[in-house]
Amino acid sequence: MICVCGRDGSHEYFNRAWREYGTAGFASSGWVESVLPADRRRVEQEMRDGLRAGEACETELRLLHPGDGARWFLLRARPLPGGAEGGGGWLYSLMDINARKRRELALLRDIRMQAEMLNVSVDCIKLVRPDGTLSHMNRAGCLALDVAEESGFGMDWLCLLPKESHQAGRQALLKARQGENARFLGVSQLPGQNPRYWDNMLTPLKNADESVEAILCVSRDVTVQRASDRRIASLLHELTHRSKNMLAVVQALIRRTVPDPQAPFVSVLGQRIAAIARNQDLLINGEWSGITIEKLLASQTAVIGDVNQERMLLHGEGGLRLLPETAERIGLAIYELTTNAIKYGALSNESGTVTISWAVREREGGAGFRLVWEESGGPPVQAPAAQGFGTAVIERNPLAVLGASVIYRYAPAGVTWTFDAPVSSIMDRTEPGKGTPADIDAAAVS
Repeated sequence: MICVCGRDGSHEYFNRAWREYGTAGFASSGWVESVLPADRRRVEQEMRDGLRAGEACETELRLLHPGDGARWFLLRARPLPGGAEGGGGWLYSLMDINARKRRELALLRDIRMQAEMLNVSVDCIKLVRPDGTLSHMNRAGCLALDVAEESGFGMDWLCLLPKESHQAGRQALLKARQGENARFLGVSQLPGQNPRYWDNMLTPLKNADESVEAILCVSRDVTVQRASDRRIASLLHELTHRSKNMLAVVQALIRRTVPDPQAPFVSVLGQRIAAIARNQDLLINGEWSGITIEKLLASQTAVIGDVNQERMLLHGEGGLRLLPETAERIGLAIYELTTNAIKYGALSNESGTVTISWAVREREGGAGFRLVWEESGGPPVQAPAAQGFGTAVIERNPLAVLGASVIYRYAPAGVTWTFDAPVSSIMDRTEPGKGTPADIDAAAVS
């Protein structure tokens, strides 16, 4: 739509597109009345400024239309040859930009909504360029690092962190720049405030050609979790100390209570209490996250001393973690089997061997775990005439594990002991060092 105005502001010409838009009154000096009231004052001021300066200008506005409502147009005003000197007029044009403007506004609205979504998060979310400078940061990040939201960013991200975090941050940034996920623990401290600890997770954002164009860094405040971990560690340390004291008191009470403290059974009882203590040490040192079967076997067979490794053979998948309750029951059984082997079985001579093997296997109803103790090369063995505490620990105590079965045989070639149980009843699925007593209880129940 085009019109020509004289220098005095009179409208001298309207093209057909202008005349056919809206109402008849639009093809007159009153066309400005069709500008949406919210835009009119601004448009009139910009037109006056342009006329006064004699320079071309342009602005976006909304025009009312009887049928279409308000539509977006781009208004351009240009002086005709000699117009700025008084010899000509002005050329006005209105170009329909409604579709483009609507898309632009929708995009801006989406960007604002996404920014507000990021600002709602309590995590510090940052977009970092490959060179380490900040491209954008949400409100939580600005507050944590004392950066103004309207700063425009562009500063070096690591320089906003304490020096203690720089080395780990540089390594993580280098790894992310190479296209790999990275993570490091950082610290921030504003003046007059306590330190805050952050778990920084870096994710590279790649182009179609797989090159890294930016790095998304999400920093989660783990200050409370860190303090909680410290309290738990302190409590576990205290629990270890008190438990050892209690077991020591029990041993002292036994010696003072029995008529003959030097009696053989007192020594045996003391060794069994020591086996319980070793089990407990493993649990507490592992922060209630279970025990690997290798550590359990090493702890409960330590009583054999410096026996040639060729006589104690271990076979099985490494790293399998047992739930604490399962570890206690299996551990005590292994201790009893070991002491029996030293006294009467394969480890009572110079040539016998003990093979301990374990495996996880698929079976009907789900995965199962099997642990086998097998002696060979020792003197002939036979079942004891009477079953005592040791037999109960070896045969019956492990049956407390849900779904477990135990086969304990005195074969002439040597003792064999087989423990079977569903994996769901005995395996600890938590990560090392991540479990808590509550987590373990829940896993045991399930």
